Amino acid sequence: MKKIIILIVIAFLSIPSIAQIQVMVWNDEFNYSGLPNSQKWSYDVGGSGWGNNELQYYTENRTENARVESGKLVIEARKESYNGKEYTSARLVSRQKGDWLYGRIEAYAKLPSGRGTWPAFWMLPTGWEYGNWPKSGEIDIMEYVGYDPGVVHGSVHTEAYNHSIGTQKTANTGVADAETTYHLYAVEWSAEKIEVYVDNTKYFTFTNENTGYTTWPFDKAFHILLNLAVGGNWGGAQGVDPNIWPQKFYIDYVRVYQNITLDQIKIQGPNYASANQNNLTFSIQNITNATFNWSVPEGATIVSGQGTHQITVNWGSTQGNVSVQINHPEAAGTYNHSVVMSVNPSGQKYSLVNFKENGTTGWTNLSNTSNSISLAKQDSLLCVKYNITKPGDYPYVSYEFPSPVNMTNHTFLNIWMKTFNYSNSVAVRADLFDTENRLTDVTPVFRFTPVTPNGEFHVYSFNFDGNWGSNTPLYGQTTDKSMIKGIRFYINYGLYGKSAADSLWFQDIVVSSESLVESNIVEQDNQNLKLYPNPCSDFITVDANNVKNSPKVISIFDISGRLVLNSSIYELPASIPFSNFQKGIYCIKVQFDNQVYSRLFVKQ
Repeated sequence: MKKIIILIVIAFLSIPSIAQIQVMVWNDEFNYSGLPNSQKWSYDVGGSGWGNNELQYYTENRTENARVESGKLVIEARKESYNGKEYTSARLVSRQKGDWLYGRIEAYAKLPSGRGTWPAFWMLPTGWEYGNWPKSGEIDIMEYVGYDPGVVHGSVHTEAYNHSIGTQKTANTGVADAETTYHLYAVEWSAEKIEVYVDNTKYFTFTNENTGYTTWPFDKAFHILLNLAVGGNWGGAQGVDPNIWPQKFYIDYVRVYQNITLDQIKIQGPNYASANQNNLTFSIQNITNATFNWSVPEGATIVSGQGTHQITVNWGSTQGNVSVQINHPEAAGTYNHSVVMSVNPSGQKYSLVNFKENGTTGWTNLSNTSNSISLAKQDSLLCVKYNITKPGDYPYVSYEFPSPVNMTNHTFLNIWMKTFNYSNSVAVRADLFDTENRLTDVTPVFRFTPVTPNGEFHVYSFNFDGNWGSNTPLYGQTTDKSMIKGIRFYINYGLYGKSAADSLWFQDIVVSSESLVESNIVEQDNQNLKLYPNPCSDFITVDANNVKNSPKVISIFDISGRLVLNSSIYELPASIPFSNFQKGIYCIKVQFDNQVYSRLFVKQ
């Protein structure tokens, strides 16, 4: 038994540790002027005493109390009448703009002086999941009371350990020149313990007792606070000197670090680019004590950031890798990020697929217990077979283009499809999606209606100009027409879909700058085509003179050339319901084996 235990211990000790790399995840260097950066800081505002009988009113967006100048954040407490209080100051918070669970949080600061000053660099929970103070915890990285100069305090507060019941966990250390010299105040916080430092010298440790939130509520996200209070239960315990104001709390920088593993290091940035697109941002984790050397494909230019963890790039006309060479003891190496160029079609039309060469490459088919859709190449065609039992699940197949396509000037999508529709169930809809996976699913959508069931290819066309609205994945968005990544085909779908099995074929998918549907609004051989009544109201009847063959397809177009009805008709005369169409001029085309006849008519 002893041998087994020894072997287990040896085996455990031999497991290699996973390297932890420290990275900066948030910071403010205060290398600007004016009000604090609103992208990183908000304000707590008011003069309620803040639970400590403090004397100041905390203001908002007031440079007299909080400003950045000469590369420093200045929080200034002033003796002035303001909203019923005798003093003003500021309390900056990173809440909802900088919130973290674990890490090293530090500030390089110089403290105010005098009886009644009470500066603090501390943290509070963002979500207060365990309840109001002190249940959800508090971490005091640096507190200082002016009546006790040269002594800096670090503390934690929990439901079990807090000053209101005399059980607080705290410690202090001497910093003789805290009021005249900048010092580094920091906390290192993990799941096991909280350690507080001055100038990287640890002087306070609080350990997780693993007894629940009453002693350790520090397993939730916290945010930073920076403030300068006046008086209060502690800061004013020996009164407030009225002759020392204004007093200033100077902060040179605030930085937050967290640990990651080597496999988490990667470049963040766009996966796609258009030719000559400007101001693309690429970044990698800001690894402590690392150097960065970036490279981009030929034709692209690094506008700013070389030598840092983040660059801005003006793209060229060549796709390829954005790369960074990192020099660091553990994280050294070259890291790559592939950027694919979008296609900018030229000419009137551009084909998106080549079934003969690529088959089902790029297609994703659906197969689950409720519905199944299978894909197969047939010579130069794509055959789609389906067995739909739950059309309400909106079954679909998707095709992702080899490269995104810029449809800014090619707004027509044209699909060549055929079906026999033996089940009388075929219903198809096509939604485009962009590189952010936003679908063109806002009404009107591209429905193949009516579906022609004669087993011959027909082109179904839709103009997306003005129809780029998207409610998926987020409501009220707009699909990026310059970065269309693919197309989704819903087949036999929706609340009115039928439970059935059938098949259809795709021959080509084309984007075009003009409609490819043969829809010229002209009359051809109209002497052989009879329409009545004309003008029509509820229906239009079609007949032909001196034509031996039966017609195959009847198509109707509106005055703009848009196909509004497409139907197989095998006998003439044929009456076509037309009551649901708007008033106006229409063109009807009747296709026979080798001839096409057309005439204009009026819907009144």
